[in-house]
Amino acid sequence: MNVLFVCTGNTCRSPMAEKILKKIATDEGLELAVKSAGILAIEDLPASEHARTVMQEYGVEDDHSAKKVTRKLLKWADLVFTMTEGHKQVLVEQYPEFIEKIKMLKESGDISDPFGNDLEVYRETAKEIEAAIRTFLDRRKIL
Repeated sequence: MNVLFVCTGNTCRSPMAEKILKKIATDEGLELAVKSAGILAIEDLPASEHARTVMQEYGVEDDHSAKKVTRKLLKWADLVFTMTEGHKQVLVEQYPEFIEKIKMLKESGDISDPFGNDLEVYRETAKEIEAAIRTFLDRRKIL
């Protein structure tokens, strides 16, 4: 299964989600390919400093380079997770042919945006992302 995470700039939430799912997949022996992108991403920007710190705390490599959402990436993905309802609406409006595979990561609301906040807020967002990912994996009986 190919999974794509989408947020705004692809420097905070979606790269953390990408790395967290990759770590879970490796730890659990799951066959998943995972990428991330941003609706308004500036190509090749690194992840934010606090996002990099949190990813290091999760024990994953800090090799992120921001990517913009493209039709090619959406076509590659079997499942597209957005961080907010707004992200989902933008993708559905711009790429209606992919509506069936575009979902919010958290069914009960948006993943909070840590951008511009302190490290602890990033840690809380990472926990929120991990919980949402694990809920999805449990529902799909992947774990």
